[in-house]
Amino acid sequence: FGSSLVVHMGSREALSFSLAIAGRPPQTFKLVGHGACIRIGRRPDSDLALDERIVSVDHARLSLRVGRRLTLHLTDTSRNSTSYRHAQAEGDGWKELTESEVEVGHRSQIRVPARLKGHARNAGARRFEITILLDLPEAYCDWRQSGRWRYYEKLGEGGLAWVYRAWDVTGSCGWVAVKISKFREVPEVSEQNRHIFALHRETQWSMQCLHNASDRRYREDGADLFVRYLEDHTGFGTDESSFEARCRHFEDPDFKWNEYRFSPALPPQPYVVLELLEGKLLQAAIDADGMTPLVLAEKRSILRQCAEALVYLQSFNLIHRDFRGCNIFLDGDRADHVKVKVIDLGFMISAGRSQSTNRNPAVRCIWREGGKAKFDWPPPEVMRGEAPNFALPGYCFDVHSFAILALKMLRGREWTKQFLERRNAGKIHAKELASDLVRVGLSDELL
Repeated sequence: FGSSLVVHMGSREALSFSLAIAGRPPQTFKLVGHGACIRIGRRPDSDLALDERIVSVDHARLSLRVGRRLTLHLTDTSRNSTSYRHAQAEGDGWKELTESEVEVGHRSQIRVPARLKGHARNAGARRFEITILLDLPEAYCDWRQSGRWRYYEKLGEGGLAWVYRAWDVTGSCGWVAVKISKFREVPEVSEQNRHIFALHRETQWSMQCLHNASDRRYREDGADLFVRYLEDHTGFGTDESSFEARCRHFEDPDFKWNEYRFSPALPPQPYVVLELLEGKLLQAAIDADGMTPLVLAEKRSILRQCAEALVYLQSFNLIHRDFRGCNIFLDGDRADHVKVKVIDLGFMISAGRSQSTNRNPAVRCIWREGGKAKFDWPPPEVMRGEAPNFALPGYCFDVHSFAILALKMLRGREWTKQFLERRNAGKIHAKELASDLVRVGLSDELL
């Protein structure tokens, strides 16, 4: 549910949220460190006290779990049960908590108690419905009637950010996707500020280049293949410098992120706003994860659009470097025409010759594999210890990723894995794929 909102507090991590009950002002809490919790119950000194006889003295508990991500968990400690439901739950959505605990997120709700017995119902006793509201940037508060965005469910999560569906309450954007950096309240001097710059940079690639109709390289059909970024709230670009000048400054090979002081500091909750896409990730279609498998005509159309997207990037001398199924969206319902939208431009950089060997951490990606992480989309030449960021010409990086994507669409993830193992062992038999490639409009030279 992406309930993790990281606050840098030395070596500890924290989660901030509010609990809202209709007719009351929301109560704000901050849990710091693994196992920190708040208590909900009839006890007067409960963190959230509910003065109703049918509520147990110690009814429920919300606890912070710190692992690969921060999560919030609900535990029932009552004698008459607790129920919950998540944002966008189908139908009534309420479930009685029968397991030891359950993960909850933004706009998850807690019902205390889960059931009303006959005598309690006849006596007019009431249950409490408690809504969890994570501390999200410029969140609209119904009680105070302030803020801008009414956040709903989490749409996705990557290593550096979460994406939420939101409604623009006070502006004119309507439904949007809000991408929120996982790095908040970062000190003025910190190497982590490079991640906020990367969020700014991906937004400006869209606003200044790909979707900028005044740029001579702009093409409407090319721009339509990429998600459109609408607003930048990262704190970069507040001065008079141009985007190109900022890239030259912050991507300079000698720039020291661990020494540079941002004054004033960057916003405590950096975020950007994107158009809201309706559909599914291409990866889900490849894996047939709850989706109808792609037919040949759809595969041909998707691969053609992906190729056109990369050609459009090349016209701006840009490379994506993360071109794979989880970053390609199939917009719409596939009823008439499958429409590709490339998302997540966070690794995108200029493909200028000097960038190939640039060691600035805002430019360089370290493709280290560990545990379950297996990187098959970067080309082999960038996987070595002192490897370049990309070989020349720069677009060969994305061409390799495109080829891997094509193999997965044609034969599946597991077959592609075995194919790459044979390639690395020098045992490729390209003829076995030639007919498949031709059927989707590709040449076996791609292999």
